[in-house]
Amino acid sequence: MTEHPTERSRSRGQLKLLAIVAVVVGPILIAWLMVKLQIGIPQTQTNHASLVEPVLTVQDWQVTLEPLGYGAPWRLLVTAPGQCDDDCLALVQEARQIHIATGREADRVEHVLALAQAAPAELASRLQREYPQLQQLPLQPAPYLQSLDAHPADWQQGPQLWVIDPLGRVVLHRDPGSPGKHLLDDLRHLLKLSKIG
Repeated sequence: MTEHPTERSRSRGQLKLLAIVAVVVGPILIAWLMVKLQIGIPQTQTNHASLVEPVLTVQDWQVTLEPLGYGAPWRLLVTAPGQCDDDCLALVQEARQIHIATGREADRVEHVLALAQAAPAELASRLQREYPQLQQLPLQPAPYLQSLDAHPADWQQGPQLWVIDPLGRVVLHRDPGSPGKHLLDDLRHLLKLSKIG
């Protein structure tokens, strides 16, 4: 028994319809599964260090950075709300290394130390000798700590390393568990995108 030509064209038409439905519905179904199962979803986050949100500025900390505004440098700022101990000095060293590692962009960056307590003579001499380009500024502990109330508690403990943009906004924080290279990568990315400093 042979298949009638009308039945053959009807089954071909059904196959075409199924193919069209598969072409339309297939990608939607695959996309839905990717979202549900979190498979193959690209990461849109490019930063490795912690973004500082809600926004802080050096004015909130009553730290007088000069100059501020378009054309001002980016800053790697170490804050020491207590004494500048070994952890503080390690962050100062790291800030300098990150500064140097920015390479040809190094003239767009400064490293700064903000101290709540004046450095003893021996420490001041050491800082001058080992970090001659390090800018030192006073830090008011009360407004500094108060401004960090809405941020992680460990940001209020001991010395910290921050990235400050040319307008005086505190944009990134270096997390203790994260290597300095992550902060360097983020700073390079900011310098590449920035038109203000």
